[in-house]
Amino acid sequence: MSFYLLLIGLVIAHLLADFYWQPMSWVHDRITRHFRASKLYLHVLMHSLVSALVVTLWEYHYGWGDWLNIALATVVIAITHYFIDIAKSYSNKGVLPFVLDQCAHFIVILMVAVWLADNHDFYYQLLHQLIALDSLIVLTGYLLVLNPSSVFIRMALERITNGFATSGSIPAAGHSIGILERVLMLTFILIGEYAGVGFLLAAKSIFRFGDLRASEEKQLTEYVMLGTLLSVTVTLFIGLTINFLTAQ
Repeated sequence: MSFYLLLIGLVIAHLLADFYWQPMSWVHDRITRHFRASKLYLHVLMHSLVSALVVTLWEYHYGWGDWLNIALATVVIAITHYFIDIAKSYSNKGVLPFVLDQCAHFIVILMVAVWLADNHDFYYQLLHQLIALDSLIVLTGYLLVLNPSSVFIRMALERITNGFATSGSIPAAGHSIGILERVLMLTFILIGEYAGVGFLLAAKSIFRFGDLRASEEKQLTEYVMLGTLLSVTVTLFIGLTINFLTAQ
């Protein structure tokens, strides 16, 4: 219990300092000036103070009050946050650098929480869950609904529609929408919320209704319907297979 309390406290501190108490001017300063950005040091100082407050409250709540641990944890979080943010400032803007940046911060927070709480069994439990058969089956399912399913659906549509292609769309938008659609559907299936699949399809139909109604091409309507139904069929098959295998 104490471990998760500390972990959640440090995560909340990180989220507040990174996304709520960091003005965009500080972000732009770091991106343009890198390690010479004065705002970067203010940002790291803020992270240090908030993290130190969380660790101090946690230490005293459980009656330990170890000042050395508080100081070491604060220094570790401050130094790693500085270098992670510096590395991100030299990267290209985009989703991947952002995700990697946040993952690096959360890994540091997790390691600090495990060390302070002396909960080294957490690593064993985490590794055990990651290599468990059910976890590997679910991971395989999510990998299948991403690019392999996209390739299969695209090939099936090309064969059925004789190479018909939509025009006036954002490049790769259909591919991205399809991936998100299948990931959400698979998630709903795995947690047993089949109504969520119906809600997702209904929402998609509402948004596409205007485009299809305004279109004079019957082929476009058929193309969208085929793509959607293929996507649903593939995802249902994968999801139901996972549920069957994990229930054994």
